[in-house]
Amino acid sequence: MSIEVDDLRNEIKVEAVAGDGAFEIEAFAAVFARRLEDAEAVADLNVEPLRCNGPRRKRLELLGYGESPLEQSLVILAGRYFGRDATLTMSDAKDAIGRATGYIEAAVDGWLTTHLEMSSREWEYADYFSKQIRGGKIARIRVILITDGLMSGRIRTVESGTVAGLKATYEIWDRRRIVDATLPERGSEDIRVDFTKWLSDGLPCLVAPSNDETTRTYLAVIPAKILADVFDEYGSLLLESNVRTFLSARGQVNRGIQSTLAQEPARFLAYNNGLTTTATEVELGRSPEGTTIRSLDRWQIVNGGQTTASIAHFLRNSKGDDVIDDVSIQMKLVTVSESDSATVVQAVAKYANSQNRISGADLFSTHEFHIRMEQISRRLKAPAKEGHQYQTGWFYERARGQWENDRTARGSAAEQAKFELEYPKSQRITKTDWAKYDYCWSQHPDLVSKGAQSVFADFATKVDTQWTKDAGKGADAYGDGYFRSGIGKAIVYETLRSHVLKQDWYKAAPGYLANIVAYAISRFALEIEARFGGATFDFGRVWQCQAISGSTLAALIEIANAAQQHLTEQNRPQANVTQWAKQQACWDGFTKVGVRLESGIKNDLVTAEEAGGQAADDRKQRALDTGFEVVKRILAVTPQVWEMVYRAQVPISPTEKDLVQMFGVRQGKVPSDRQAAVLLRLLGRMADSGIIGRDSY
Repeated sequence: MSIEVDDLRNEIKVEAVAGDGAFEIEAFAAVFARRLEDAEAVADLNVEPLRCNGPRRKRLELLGYGESPLEQSLVILAGRYFGRDATLTMSDAKDAIGRATGYIEAAVDGWLTTHLEMSSREWEYADYFSKQIRGGKIARIRVILITDGLMSGRIRTVESGTVAGLKATYEIWDRRRIVDATLPERGSEDIRVDFTKWLSDGLPCLVAPSNDETTRTYLAVIPAKILADVFDEYGSLLLESNVRTFLSARGQVNRGIQSTLAQEPARFLAYNNGLTTTATEVELGRSPEGTTIRSLDRWQIVNGGQTTASIAHFLRNSKGDDVIDDVSIQMKLVTVSESDSATVVQAVAKYANSQNRISGADLFSTHEFHIRMEQISRRLKAPAKEGHQYQTGWFYERARGQWENDRTARGSAAEQAKFELEYPKSQRITKTDWAKYDYCWSQHPDLVSKGAQSVFADFATKVDTQWTKDAGKGADAYGDGYFRSGIGKAIVYETLRSHVLKQDWYKAAPGYLANIVAYAISRFALEIEARFGGATFDFGRVWQCQAISGSTLAALIEIANAAQQHLTEQNRPQANVTQWAKQQACWDGFTKVGVRLESGIKNDLVTAEEAGGQAADDRKQRALDTGFEVVKRILAVTPQVWEMVYRAQVPISPTEKDLVQMFGVRQGKVPSDRQAAVLLRLLGRMADSGIIGRDSY
């Protein structure tokens, strides 16, 4: 644990140093927010420290916020930063939470907008939060307290309460919990549902006969009120991550469901497809009617998220709880073991029927694209940076915690240190970061400003469409050249971000850093298109140098300054800058702002002909690499996995059986590209059926 804690502290220091050490608390908030998003505990947090005095000179402070239309909630980030080893006491926790919730209450009752300077950031957000809550767009407040200290053992729970007249829940994320969250596929650690709170004997169920103890199946009919109460407590954490991304991007309310609830509630069970859910632990009980489910651990809805969100939305907007007393939903529950929960949950999610058509893009978290990027990232080493004597790799992390796990797997401290030299943590790229870098260059800064979930969902559709084009040959676009360009985009983004923090104009009015960087890169890309006759930016050169040129950096910084002025212009149509940055109109307006590009930029470009030729070569190379990589993957599969495939109660063709015997069970021989492709498709079918894990091939 000490190594992970040191990493956490170092990450905060590096973040703070990037801003000349002037933003240590903001760096702390940014690092914790990033880790909370990586852990899928929350989505699209905006780090926005706000500090002021409230009524009776009470100190008010929050570090950031987020909004979830899916659950109509406002996430408030409270913080207690020690900068050293310390214990967070209950008194510390209540003080930090009180400062954050006090800001919201003083905003809603109008005190802040009456007494603060209208030009201040604190007034701007007070006005925004007040309008969101008073306008009925927020039904629940979720307060997350982050701290670099350790939570006192005396803090057991922080009971739910009310803030500004709304139900509020409280969570504490200390350094131990935030470090633990980096472990891969931990699932929904805090979701424990006790049905005896509503039903004294538990929820009646039927137990399906099965010889597989690890994936038992239960059928039940759950009252809608109970489902809505659980969703109000846990929000989108109740939804499996792919479902959460899908619903967050596309909206949560189904009009047909709303109509049935309002007009024919007694027929809801007959009309609705129901839920498919998973849990790692099921506590069973007995009642006079038979078996019951008393409680569930790590309950996840893998199908039926829209039904759940729509019921909760209907109940929030109805005049009384009794409106859905007669409504129930059928539910299938599948138990999964801790060890293979990720694989089985994804398989169940993929094959469960849905009221919305689910495409490959909607299940993008497990897409073959990520496996390819991971393979390339482990194989391709970047040229040594200036002054360095060794090459390094850029680590594409397709599953949470991969970097930490791969480092730990090296064993000794010396070997782990070698791993960190080979793959520096600063060169770790997550799936959502990759999508963000791509969309900055695709000139979608408004979408980037909406947050990781929105970008990732849109990027998924784009990649899946290309991947399946021309009977799968479209996937050849994603090869070594594509990966190098993606790393070039990452270098541009992170370089600009770190330099903006050091600019005097930014220090004079800090804030909206992510929006500024996204808008600057998008405008830079647009200007290159407009001014240089089809030429494109030379990401190959960035890859070779592992840095951007002085001309490009100077141009980007100048455009970033213009972006800040545009985003914060006094006459902007929307007062809240963060929300304004999400609008297409904001981007349209910025495309009309005058910017300069120095002539030296030409040296950082390649002509359309050169770019087209390189892309064609990359596709040819990718086709060759694909065959080689498939063979390599097949040879890496263990005999134990092949035995499971061979003995599986799933139909396989005689040809497949022969190939499994020849190259799997017996080992030693090398299959051809064509034979390896057949075996890889077979392994994919087995993983889809839950017979083997996706990480086993």
